[in-house]
Amino acid sequence: MGLASALSTALTGMSGAEKQIDVLGNNLANSQTVGFKSSEVVFANQFLQTLSLGSSPTEGNGGTNPRQTGLGVQVAAINTDFKQGTIEISSSPSDLAIQGNGFFQVEGGQGEKLFTRNGIFKLNSANELVTSTGNRLLGYGIDDQFNIQTTQLTALTIPLKRNARRNVNLKGGCCRHI
Repeated sequence: MGLASALSTALTGMSGAEKQIDVLGNNLANSQTVGFKSSEVVFANQFLQTLSLGSSPTEGNGGTNPRQTGLGVQVAAINTDFKQGTIEISSSPSDLAIQGNGFFQVEGGQGEKLFTRNGIFKLNSANELVTSTGNRLLGYGIDDQFNIQTTQLTALTIPLKRNARRNVNLKGGCCRHI
């Protein structure tokens, strides 16, 4: 291995370590963010140089492994950890949590479908449950007879009227399972 090759290999290691520090920094910065899922860097050999081939086992010898030299590292993947986080008690009646797998499906500003584990919701001026950024929570709606309509997702609205009951019971159907 020449000097240029050694320096190139070291450079790939430093680049990989930089990416790992970036991911770790993002994990730390978001450690108190509700619904955040941490990530982990997975590394792989960038190149592999075979210096000599291995040999097959014989009756008196178990064989030999090939002599190989790695010529660097690369980031193979950045995997998100989707394990269940801690569910905490909230003082807001509009906050929700998902126990187990799944996501809340919300509608973005341009009508795009987005997914989140953040269950902090509030009511907007149209009495729709929305995220802190204004994305509307989607789920199964109800008809005039209060039957759940499972044919399409709609923005979840909590009809509030003067002197009306303010308790709402929600049940599954508003999230996508993975």
